[in-house]
Amino acid sequence: MVKLDRTEKRVMELLQKDGRMSFVDMAEEVGVTEGTIRRKFYRLINEGIIHIAGISDPYKIGFKSPVIIALNCNPGKTKGVAEQIAKLQPLYYVGLTTGDFDIIVKGIFPSNEELSRFILEELSIIEGIQEINTSLLLRVFKQSFEWGVSV
Repeated sequence: MVKLDRTEKRVMELLQKDGRMSFVDMAEEVGVTEGTIRRKFYRLINEGIIHIAGISDPYKIGFKSPVIIALNCNPGKTKGVAEQIAKLQPLYYVGLTTGDFDIIVKGIFPSNEELSRFILEELSIIEGIQEINTSLLLRVFKQSFEWGVSV
C-alpha cells in the first residue's frame, strides 16, 4: 500500500471532479504552490496511483450494447480464465468476485450482433468457463469515477 499525504489525496479528489483542472487552480484550492501540485501530480502518475483518461459516452458514439457478463468456472481455473478474458476487446473490466459468480466482466459492443459474435466465437471457447450469464444494460442512470479519497 502506498502512503499518500493530505495534498496528494486532495489532488486525487480534485481530479476526480475535474480531470482537466489546472495545476494553478488546484494549488489555489489546496493552499500550496503550483510547483508542489505539479510534483505531487507527477508522483501519482509515475507510480501508477492515478491514470488520466478521457471517458466517452458509448451511446453518443454508436455503441448500443453495454453488457455485464457473469461467469462461473471449473474449480482451479478461475484465475487463468480471468487472465485470458482480460486480453479481449472491447471489455473494460474483468474482476474476480465472491458470491454467485466467479468472474464479472463489463464491455460495450456496437450492436447485439457483435455481442453475440463475441460470446459465441471468443468467450465460449475459453477452456475452464462453465457458465456464462449475460445482462444487457438497458439504461445507465449513473456512472461516476468520484468514489472519494479519505483525507
